[in-house]
Amino acid sequence: MNRMTATAIAIFLCASASSVFADTSESPGLTRAQVREQLVQAEREGTIPTTDTSYPPTADDIARNKATFEAQYGKSDAAERWAQDGH
Repeated sequence: MNRMTATAIAIFLCASASSVFADTSESPGLTRAQVREQLVQAEREGTIPTTDTSYPPTADDIARNKATFEAQYGKSDAAERWAQDGH
């Protein structure tokens, strides 16, 4: 009986393992460029946490992150160019 139970469990695990992998043929998801644009937008809005312990970011964190982004990029489109170029 134990051997039969073990065999049944093994078959079940093998059959269910195939459902773990996502089928990406129907919905390709986001492109690399779209993800980079979302990253730039999140940085501009200040919503990306700066440390592992700062999630969700507080209003002070968001204000500090926005100031850091503007100090680094100013009003230029350098961040958007980075998102589009992939550099």
